[in-house]
Amino acid sequence: MARRIEHRSTSEWPASQVHAALIDLDYLRERLAELGGTRNELVKHTVDGDAVRFEVRQGVRTDSLPPVARTVVGAGDLVIDRSESWRREQDGHYTGEIAAEVAGVPCTITGSMWLRDQATGTDASEFLVDGEVRVNMPFVGGKLEDLVADQVQKLLAAEERFTTEWLARRPN
Repeated sequence: MARRIEHRSTSEWPASQVHAALIDLDYLRERLAELGGTRNELVKHTVDGDAVRFEVRQGVRTDSLPPVARTVVGAGDLVIDRSESWRREQDGHYTGEIAAEVAGVPCTITGSMWLRDQATGTDASEFLVDGEVRVNMPFVGGKLEDLVADQVQKLLAAEERFTTEWLARRPN
């Protein structure tokens, strides 16, 4: 059984500015460096009109994982490959898809994202990630799904903080 993930946040910047940050090469590289881990890299970044797709790789040291996860991962660092695709919709909001896999572990994370301006008359925007974690392992799958879902929530919160700080450092 999959575990649901929902992350909702607001920003003081308009959706167009947040979107521009989320797909910016410098932003992505700085976010990977700031959030830490091993083997972090921007693997691919492509732009096709209003559509952008990128792939990142992040490593997590095995010794930082809970014991139940260490038994599944084994020796070496945990490697997560994540892809995101974004597109601008006709009404001015942005939609996207996210997918992640953990190398060597039967775990997938999938979801959809949207970013839109809040009520007219303000520059604020709202961001939503709605997804699920699925671990296909007998006996420990549910426990691992809970663990991964919790870690994804923490990662999304950390990325939200980074985005806010990154945008605050940029001239308008």
